[in-house]
Amino acid sequence: MSEIIIEWDRERLLVIQGQVVGRRVELSLAEELPRGENSEDTLEIVQRLRQLFPSGSDKRRLSATVVFPRQQVTVHRIQLPPVPDTEVPDLLKMQAALKLTVPVDTVAMDFTPLPMQSSAVTRDVLLVTVPNDQLALVRRTLGDAGLELSEARVSGYCVAQLLESAGLLREGPEGTRVDIVAVMRADFLELTFLRGREVLFSHSGASWSAADAIERTLRSELSRARMSAADVLGDQQIGRIVLLGAHEITAAVTDQLSARFDGATIERVDPAVLVASAGDVLVTDMAAAAGALLSRQSSSVQTIDFVNPRRAPEKRDLRRVKVLGGALAAVVLFAGIWSYRQGRIADLTGQKARWDADNAEIRERLQAGEKDLEWADKIGRWVDRDVEWLDEVDRLRQLMPGTDRMFVDNFTFSTVQQGGVGLMRFDAWAKSEAEINDFGRRLAEAGYRVKPYETDVRPAAVSQEYQIKVTMELVLPEGREDAGAAETAS
Repeated sequence: MSEIIIEWDRERLLVIQGQVVGRRVELSLAEELPRGENSEDTLEIVQRLRQLFPSGSDKRRLSATVVFPRQQVTVHRIQLPPVPDTEVPDLLKMQAALKLTVPVDTVAMDFTPLPMQSSAVTRDVLLVTVPNDQLALVRRTLGDAGLELSEARVSGYCVAQLLESAGLLREGPEGTRVDIVAVMRADFLELTFLRGREVLFSHSGASWSAADAIERTLRSELSRARMSAADVLGDQQIGRIVLLGAHEITAAVTDQLSARFDGATIERVDPAVLVASAGDVLVTDMAAAAGALLSRQSSSVQTIDFVNPRRAPEKRDLRRVKVLGGALAAVVLFAGIWSYRQGRIADLTGQKARWDADNAEIRERLQAGEKDLEWADKIGRWVDRDVEWLDEVDRLRQLMPGTDRMFVDNFTFSTVQQGGVGLMRFDAWAKSEAEINDFGRRLAEAGYRVKPYETDVRPAAVSQEYQIKVTMELVLPEGREDAGAAETAS
């Protein structure tokens, strides 16, 4: 039976059904289901899905794959130590608790490893999350319609799958330039950064308001996407820009766009060549959903799936095996102990003599190292007088406005010598420069010395609403170290 794919957007659902024939997707169904202002009101959507798939109401439910557009999810780059693959999921969850601005248990998450660099000392992964409430709404709506949610994908990865199947992705050496795939839809633009077959970043932005504004809008969104990607990946040189859209749309973009983006090659792809449509829905709008169909085929493009995320392998219960093995070892040991008991006693006697000689040598070295022990004791007292940085971070939190106006990241703390001064440095993002200035005033009133800083207009990767970035460096109020030492002594 043909696969059912649903792109779940804020304003509409795009439902397709079809199958893969060679390198093309042939659709037998393509329907657009508008969503009301109240996203919880799903009655009309449920009724329409029941009409489209009446067989889904029996005991054997039809399975459906949901695709979330980029604007429905958040993307973070997480750096991990060079641990084995089996330990990455558990370690990533702990790192996500520090990186995310919402509690970890309120989101569903999955990840893909970023390409390994030969000189890198960390393992980088791309963490993608979606609110649990959103996933629960999807699952409940499909369940009411007699369908079963089997997968929950992300559009950028599906678009990469579509282009790979068509042979439009290209491999390059390590450190090569990135490719940007621009899906040019009438309702929004979606940009995906690729290196070879690896998805590095994705960005969603507003679409054009008039035909003569297509190139201007694309240029603006490419600049914003590049700035956001720089916060995640660092500066990247662009080698190719692939415009995926109807011919009349991509033709409105001139090759002058190349001069603004590192002389990148401009390529235009009409999705009608890759997808055979059925219905009045634009083929470009179906690109991500068609890619989800192709993801069922053998592919080297990694995917994000919130229903079946990457997990650490289950540990086998080996307790019974260990008990039996221990019992067997005890029997063997008991059976052979009498045969070598005398020889073992002789060995232990010889070992005791050697240990006595070693102990005498160690005592001599300890006597010679009394000065080192004295310095170790002094260093321990110095460490005990250090600043309680968690308390300092909590005091900082009490002075900050709410996270709906500002959030901070990338803390660094300078080493505090005995009787010295503590330094704290961090990055802050705010929705306006007034929030930054008000925060600086509160710090000064609390006794902190705020070193001069400069604000930078740079939207945060987690949300475009936080437009202002600043790096602050604070000197702790005088006497804070002595107070910490007094609390320790009490």
